[in-house]
Amino acid sequence: MRQFEVVIENRIGALADVCEVLARAKVNIKAISTELRDGIGIIKVITDDEDVTRKALGNAQLDFSEYEIIPVRLMDRPGELARLARSLANLGIDIESVFMTNRDAGTAEIAFKVSNLNEARKLLK
Repeated sequence: MRQFEVVIENRIGALADVCEVLARAKVNIKAISTELRDGIGIIKVITDDEDVTRKALGNAQLDFSEYEIIPVRLMDRPGELARLARSLANLGIDIESVFMTNRDAGTAEIAFKVSNLNEARKLLK
């Protein structure tokens, strides 16, 4: 699973522009968030088709990076995310971003971008 981070001018309509690029490519957004870094907009997105996303963003000449992320299915109850986040912290693994990508039947799928993929995978298996 991949997370795309689009760097874009912080202006009205910037989010709409990026979402329209993906919509025209028939890419469905599974999770999205935005943030500002030093006045620059960052749009973080997880989609249902990484190859088409990569191509669409590139064809639109958008400045983007992509990162491998780790999906984890947790029980949907109080404390589960806290337990997992503490376990990662205890191993010295920084959680750089986190998304809820699905929630159903008593479970939640959470996707993490972390500082050390290999160590995180060992914990999560």
